[in-house]
Amino acid sequence: MLHYVYTDTIEGLHWETALKLYRAADKYEILSLKDKCCCFLKDNVRSNNVCEMLLLADLHQDKVLKRTAQDYVLEHTADVMKSREWKKLMETNVTLAAETMYRNWDKD
Repeated sequence: MLHYVYTDTIEGLHWETALKLYRAADKYEILSLKDKCCCFLKDNVRSNNVCEMLLLADLHQDKVLKRTAQDYVLEHTADVMKSREWKKLMETNVTLAAETMYRNWDKD
């Protein structure tokens, strides 16, 4: 994070690093870093990591990131629902899983 603060650049970003930087950027209100991490997460979302992105967005009350994750789930329902990450989400946060699936019927 300090590298970004001094250089305004992020190089070699990976999924786990982006999650950590997003959390720190949100905590310390470094909006430009948060936006860059958000863009990286959106560009790199997959069936095996969308639940992690959904939880992150929900925890940090990021409506845009949450909607992106929910849209991904709805567009790739078969793959996501087969993943162990989705099964874990259904066990640990059934409300978030239900809210995501409800969006399939409530397309506002």
